[in-house]
Amino acid sequence: MVTSINEDRKTKKYRFLEGIIGYTSIGFLIILLITSIINPVLASVFLIVYSFMWLFKYTLNVIYTVYTYLQLRRWEALDWAKLFNYFNTDLSKAITLLNNFSHKYKNKIDLPRKIESQIRVIDESKNTKFANPNDIFQVCIFSIYNENSEVLAKSLKCIYESEYNLDKIVVFVSQEGRYGEEENTILRNEIKKIDWINSYNQSEKNLDIVYNSTHPNLNYKSKIFECIELFSDKLNIIFTQHPDGLIGEIKGKSSNEDWGGRQASLFLKSQSIDPETSLVTSLDADSHISPYFFHHLSFTFCTTPNRLASGYQPIHSYSNNFYETGLWPRQVATQTGLANLTNLGIEGETPFFAIYSVPMCVLQDVNFWVREVIAEDAMMFNKCLIHFDGNFKVVPFYGVFEGDAVEAEDFIEGVLSQYLQLQRWAWGGIEDFPYIYKNFFWTEKGRKIDLRVRLKWTYLKFSNHVFWSSSPVIFSIGMLFPQIFGGDVFRQTQTFQNLIILSQFFAWASFIFIVSFGYITYEYFAFRASKKQKLTPKQIGMVFAQLALSPFLYGLMGIPALDAQIRGIRGKYLGYWVTPKK
Repeated sequence: MVTSINEDRKTKKYRFLEGIIGYTSIGFLIILLITSIINPVLASVFLIVYSFMWLFKYTLNVIYTVYTYLQLRRWEALDWAKLFNYFNTDLSKAITLLNNFSHKYKNKIDLPRKIESQIRVIDESKNTKFANPNDIFQVCIFSIYNENSEVLAKSLKCIYESEYNLDKIVVFVSQEGRYGEEENTILRNEIKKIDWINSYNQSEKNLDIVYNSTHPNLNYKSKIFECIELFSDKLNIIFTQHPDGLIGEIKGKSSNEDWGGRQASLFLKSQSIDPETSLVTSLDADSHISPYFFHHLSFTFCTTPNRLASGYQPIHSYSNNFYETGLWPRQVATQTGLANLTNLGIEGETPFFAIYSVPMCVLQDVNFWVREVIAEDAMMFNKCLIHFDGNFKVVPFYGVFEGDAVEAEDFIEGVLSQYLQLQRWAWGGIEDFPYIYKNFFWTEKGRKIDLRVRLKWTYLKFSNHVFWSSSPVIFSIGMLFPQIFGGDVFRQTQTFQNLIILSQFFAWASFIFIVSFGYITYEYFAFRASKKQKLTPKQIGMVFAQLALSPFLYGLMGIPALDAQIRGIRGKYLGYWVTPKK
């Protein structure tokens, strides 16, 4: 029997799973502290081994990050407009263009082999509905609450200017009923005034239809959506309003996005648009997509062999307000962008994060989003992974999304806002791990999934959150535990001398990592935010100050994660906090 998360939380074993990450993180730190007091030599040996492990991990991270960055730069050089025109007029010319592009990078790692694979899929698909990337229909969902029309309008303008066929794009803006009809109407009217927008305010309000669990087979035709005309010279937007107070959901992005996705599904049915050739992209109010974003996405979708059992993840760059925000939010935004580059280089080991795309048929099959959680991205991946018996994967594509870092009126507010955002992200592990563990090991369907797949994803989700909270603490103050508690006798030992030498070695090694990541920060994020050919002396100074202080700022990132994990132990569930958008 399928039970809701709220029902599961009433059981002791599920509550234990919600706390197990916190128990592990805190226990890890306490054991290190006690060992440093009782046996500082053993604690030092552990710290040396632990440091070598992280040295190896960060070396791999640098390799993956640089690899993804180079791939991004190469795919940005492709003439997407010409390629898509050839798909419409002469497929052989499209393949020739791809072959020439591949030949340009014939001595580079992986790219020629990747293009060869894509050409093979194009050839196999040429008599199917996936033959032409121009035919893929794009559905964008903005889940908004109190964001102002100016913020939303900038994001909509990026979609309008993305160079994709506008009659193949529909944008659903899902407003919150709890924000108030008057305020929602004001925003709709302000957006409607824009001359390049074609907008409607339409919703299916029959909840039995909207929340029908058989969307794939639902026979639905309604004048609500049939009357909507998609213009080819304007951006087509449909406003819908998520009702307040629905049973079985929390107030937040996930429940709102679920409403928007269901409305979009009913729209496609009314317009007789194939859900298998429709991609749904989850966006935030401040999401600025790059030109040819949807070209990258459609091409990747059409050239992915198992396209209907895959999701698609773009490049993240939180650079909209890079120079306007504070030092710590800017560092967190940079780290998030770098982590995204790293994860996309490890294809097959990353879930959805923030902005992602999924075929509409997949959303229908998994019954859309989980409405009882905050971390809608990770939970959507979990649902897909379980539904496809562990055979669902996230495929990187090289369209770029630009978002806002946390921005506030003053320094204190900026620090607090950034803390709350990190706490919310870390809370994802408290929701994520119990859900996937339960569905992998406590259900009949889950137990049929390959054990290696179950162990891999269970370990990744568990370890990522444990290391997030504990490693910054260990490398900021934990390395000092044996020195502080070991006493004079320990300080005379060879082990202590080795620890000092290795600490210096790791400090120099971390400098290499800072330089490597700093290069990408400077060359990509900083210039992307500047939107100029040359940075000003002030901007250069801000970037170098951020890099110089990055080890200290990294040490702070574990605190909100520990806070979230302690809340998981205590059962103090977070509500959804909306990141301020300016």
